[in-house]
Amino acid sequence: MAALKIDLDDFIMALTFGSGTALGELINFLDTDTGDIVLVGEGVDEELIPPDFEDNPRYQKIEPIQSSEGFRIMEDFVESLGHNAVARRLSEILSRPKPFRHFKDALFDVPALRDGWFAFELAEHTRLANE
Repeated sequence: MAALKIDLDDFIMALTFGSGTALGELINFLDTDTGDIVLVGEGVDEELIPPDFEDNPRYQKIEPIQSSEGFRIMEDFVESLGHNAVARRLSEILSRPKPFRHFKDALFDVPALRDGWFAFELAEHTRLANE
């Protein structure tokens, strides 16, 4: 039996796409026969949704990465920076309210650090997708 081919970028998008949006509840499913990602929910073209997705076991729900896992990834990134002023600043931001927003805001002040963050985050999301 051939291995199932899944587009890694699509799968990562499904993992990092929260289920609640301004449009309502959106859920990603993996079609275990084709490797396709199927998005189901309000505002999705019904012609793109297989009619039997709810009853057919070939469609497996993709659980998005929990916010606690996203927070851990940010902590790991800060730890990877070593012991310097930027790492201390980001660490302090993570201990305040709204850490996700403030963390990303702080990264925009330092473009090289922002690029490093995006590479680190992608590597972690890729690792989780492969798991």
